[in-house]
Amino acid sequence: MTTDLHKHLIACLACLALLIPSCALAQAGEIRILIDVSGSMKRNDPENLRIPALKLITGLLPRGSRAGVWTFGKYVNMLVPLGAVDDAWRGRAMAAADNINSHGLYTNMEETLADASWGWSETGEAARRSIILLTDGYVDISPDPEKNRASRDRILNVLLPRLQQAGVSIHTIALSGDADTALLRQLAAATGGSHELARSAEKLERLFFHMFERSANPDTLPLEDNTVLVDETIEELTLLIFRGEHAPETRLTTPHGITFAHGKLPPNVRWHREKRYDLITIDQPMAGEWRVDAETDPDNRVMVVTNLQAVTTRLPENIALGDEHTFYVRLLDHGKVIEKKEFLYFIRVNVTQESSSGERWEWMLLDNGRRGDARPGDGTYTLRLDRSLAAGAHRLTVEIDGTTFKRIRHQTFNVHDSPVLAVIESGAENQEEIPVLSVIPRAGMIVPDSMVVQATLSDGAGMEQTLDVPRANHNEWRAALGGYPAGRRYRLDLRIQGERPDGKPLDSTAGPLYFGARPAQKAVEEVTEDITQPAVETAPAERDNEGAANDDASPNWLWVGIQVLLINILAIGGLIFAYRKWFAFNTQLPGTWKAQLQE
Repeated sequence: MTTDLHKHLIACLACLALLIPSCALAQAGEIRILIDVSGSMKRNDPENLRIPALKLITGLLPRGSRAGVWTFGKYVNMLVPLGAVDDAWRGRAMAAADNINSHGLYTNMEETLADASWGWSETGEAARRSIILLTDGYVDISPDPEKNRASRDRILNVLLPRLQQAGVSIHTIALSGDADTALLRQLAAATGGSHELARSAEKLERLFFHMFERSANPDTLPLEDNTVLVDETIEELTLLIFRGEHAPETRLTTPHGITFAHGKLPPNVRWHREKRYDLITIDQPMAGEWRVDAETDPDNRVMVVTNLQAVTTRLPENIALGDEHTFYVRLLDHGKVIEKKEFLYFIRVNVTQESSSGERWEWMLLDNGRRGDARPGDGTYTLRLDRSLAAGAHRLTVEIDGTTFKRIRHQTFNVHDSPVLAVIESGAENQEEIPVLSVIPRAGMIVPDSMVVQATLSDGAGMEQTLDVPRANHNEWRAALGGYPAGRRYRLDLRIQGERPDGKPLDSTAGPLYFGARPAQKAVEEVTEDITQPAVETAPAERDNEGAANDDASPNWLWVGIQVLLINILAIGGLIFAYRKWFAFNTQLPGTWKAQLQE
C-alpha cells in the first residue's frame, strides 16, 4: 500500500509542479510550493513521500521559471528561497527536500499563504502565477476554535481576493479525508485552479500527473513504442519514466546503439533515481531515434528545451456549455512564428479531442485559409471548437509531424452546464449537525459581485418553497437547511443570475441536490424477504402427519399406463413423417449437388 502511495504522491505533486498554464507567447511562469509539516503527517505520510515528490518537482520545473518552497506547521519556513530555476536552484532544492519532516504542532495555512504570496500585486504581466498547497488538515493555529475560524475567514475574505486580483491560480491537494476539503475546493474554484482529494493510493499518482500535464503545457516529444525521435534543435532532453514495483532497470539506447543505465553515465547525462521513477536529463542529446528500455506506461513523458517550439492556445480551465472557442497552433523558431511556405509545406497538424464519456473528434489542420483557417500562409493553424464542447471533462492532443521532427502537446479542460459548484455538506448550527448548502462561483464563468442565488425546495409530496441563498464570504453563498421534518427526502433546484466576465447577462441553473432521509431500500429488501418466507411454519408433528397421509395415497396405475402409451404412439408417428419428407427431398436433388460451407 505504501509503495503505491509513494508512486501516486510523486506523480500528483509532479503534476502540480507544472500547474503553470502557459499561453502561446507568455513569459516564464512563477510557482510557489507550500508543504504541510504538521504532526498529523506522521499518520497520513508515514514514509515521508513529500521528499521524493518535491525532488521530482524540482527536476521538472521549466528552466527560466521562478520557484520557491515553503513548509508550514505552527511556523512558516522558507525551505527553498524564491529564485530563477537553474542548476544552482535545483541543487539547493534537492538538498533542502531531505529536511521535510512532520514535527509541526499546528497547521497555519493563513500565514503560509500570506508569506508565500509576498511581492505579488495586481499587475498586467503575462507570466502565469501559481500556488501549490499540500495539506492533510484544517486551519489550526490555536486550541481555541474561534481563533481557528477567524483565521479561516481571513483566508477567504482577505487573502483570496488579493490573490485573485494578482492573477494567481491556487492548486490544492488534500492528502486525507480529514482535510478541510470545503476550503481547499473553494480556493481552487475561485482562482481557476484544481483541487484533488488523494483518498486512495490507487488514484493518487495518475490523478496528479494529469493535473501536471494540464497546467504545465511543456514542450514535449511523442514517445511511441518506447522510442523517441530527437531532432537537431533539441538542447536538453528530460525523460520521466515511471516504474512498477517489479519493473526491470530502466535503460536508454542512443541512435548509435550505445546502451547505458543509472550506474554508468555519459558526461552529458544526469540521472535522478527514486523508488518509483527515473528522471533523466540529457544535455545536447544526439539527433536520431532513442530507445527507452522500460515498462510502457501512458504517463511516461519526454520534455525538451528547444528553439523550435509548438505553441497553442491555452483554453480556460472552465468553459461554459454552448460557448465557442478558436484554437490556434503555431510553430516558433527562436520565438518568431515560422511563415516560410517551403517549410510549412511539410508540416502536418492533427488535433484529437476525447471526452470523459468516450466521444472522440479528430481534425487535420491546414494553413490554407479554408475550413475555418483565418489566413493562408501565415503560419497559424486555426480550429473552431463548438459542437465538440459537450458537458464533461475533455483532453485535447495536438500532434505536429514535420518529417524530420515531431512535437506533441496535451491539455485538458472542463465544460460545465452551470457557472457554480454547488454541494450540500454537513454543518453545525447551535451545536446540532444539519445539512448546509454551499454555492461557489467558478472562476471565469460569472462575476461574483453580480451573482444572485435562489433555491427551490420540494419534498415530492406537494411542499415547495423558494429560498434566497445569502453570500457568506467573498466567494461563497451559504444556507443552513435545518428545521425541516425528519424522515423525508428533500430536493433543491438552484437558479443562478448575474453577469459573465464579458458583461453579458447570465441566467442559469444548478442541481438538483438532495438531502434528508435516503430511500428505504434496506427496509424494502427486508419486507420482500419476509414475504417470500412461509407466514406460519408447520409444527413438526403436523409435518409427520402430512407424510403419513401421503404414504397412504396410492397412484392410479391405469391412468399412468394410458399416458405412456399415447406418448409412444405420437413419437413413432413423428419419426415416420420425417423420414418420408427426407426421402422425397433427396430424390429431387441433382447428382452433383454438394452442401455449401458458410465462410
